[in-house]
Amino acid sequence: MNSLIKNNYLLIIIVSIGLLVISSSNVFAQNGAPKLAPEQFKKEANKKKKNIILDIRTPEEVAEGHIEGADFINFLDESFEEELAKLDKKKTYYVYCRSAKRTIPATEKMKEMGFKKVYMLEGGLNNWMESGMKLVKPE
Repeated sequence: MNSLIKNNYLLIIIVSIGLLVISSSNVFAQNGAPKLAPEQFKKEANKKKKNIILDIRTPEEVAEGHIEGADFINFLDESFEEELAKLDKKKTYYVYCRSAKRTIPATEKMKEMGFKKVYMLEGGLNNWMESGMKLVKPE
């Protein structure tokens, strides 16, 4: 009986350590690219001219307003991967959509295609606007 209790305690300790390691490594929350809060996203994206802000929303969504200086590739268009393939993989990309739901699979695809420096806007454009950040209208 005493060894059964010891084995149960040992099992509980091992499971607890495993859960701690998984949660501290952010395995579940880190799908796609690293997530940046709006202020950090803006600061990092604007650090260097070679950094690219990539809006992956539809043309209709873009027409409502976008982050200044953004380039556009429609994630929902069938040519999305072809358009990504035209991009310079050596540059750093800051990717966003409306809510980050499309950004996660888009940045995962970018990583699969060999892009090394890819970041995403946490919470998407919704979070950007809630943080008081401004949008510009297309000309």
